[in-house]
Amino acid sequence: MPSSKGPPRRVDVERFKARVEGTTEEEWLAQVERDERRYDSELDAFVAGYKEERCYLCGNDFKTISRERPCSHWILRRGKFKKNDFPLLFDRFGFTQLAALTRWAANQEQLFGNINDLDEGRGPRKVFEFTVRWKNIEWTFDCSENDYAGHGGAHSDFPHYHFQMRIDGRPFIDFGDFHVPLLEGDLARIDLTREAPGHIDATFGHAGRGMQFASEIDPDRIIAESTVVGDGEPATYRMQTFIMGGESGMDGEALRSIVEESMRTGETMASLARKRMGADHSVNTVIFPADSVPEVAKRTPRKRR
Repeated sequence: MPSSKGPPRRVDVERFKARVEGTTEEEWLAQVERDERRYDSELDAFVAGYKEERCYLCGNDFKTISRERPCSHWILRRGKFKKNDFPLLFDRFGFTQLAALTRWAANQEQLFGNINDLDEGRGPRKVFEFTVRWKNIEWTFDCSENDYAGHGGAHSDFPHYHFQMRIDGRPFIDFGDFHVPLLEGDLARIDLTREAPGHIDATFGHAGRGMQFASEIDPDRIIAESTVVGDGEPATYRMQTFIMGGESGMDGEALRSIVEESMRTGETMASLARKRMGADHSVNTVIFPADSVPEVAKRTPRKRR
């Protein structure tokens, strides 16, 4: 827990709003462009390093662990990172940096479908709650309103979140092991997102998007651009298509042709049915998150004595 550093400073939201409102459109667009260039440059460096299994921040191989130079890539656990090493990371790297790294890495393997950040699954008293899967690892970041406010006993009276890490489905770090402090940058990002939503939208960028973004894509686009994957392969969506025949009944020949073409080309039956079934047929598709999307790990409330 932070003690010698004192309580973290909080951003002055009203002052920030006033500064933004006093900025001309030209100045604002120029700042947005600078931010986007900086983001793209960092992402390019990350992707280049990722392909070589090398950290873009410290320049070392993912397997390299140096306790004199803690680095966020430890969380990928390619080296001999141990649970008790975690404070070396969260004292230096905030929630935003650690979460972004996991999300960027996950999307290198499977776009959107490895990040379950769906709003509908988040608890009503959660500031954030999401699970990220990468290869054989799952990370969950969880922060309740009480955690964010710093309510709690002597070991949790500061803004914090909870973190769980599973390797091959087995416990590595549990939610109750640490009260992970939210650093000043984290607090500023979250405060501004919550209290000045019209002025800032602090996300993890396009490289860190998850299933919440995927669920907001136009369904027509999803149907048109998705492709079929094999059984057991990771996916982003699962579709169920219902076809009803008209007065002359179901066109069985067209239906067989659709099934065969889908198997041959990988185009979804939903897309093909829209093109091939006659105008007197009704075609409706329901889109769900794929079964391979990870479940959000839930914290178990502690029993009070």
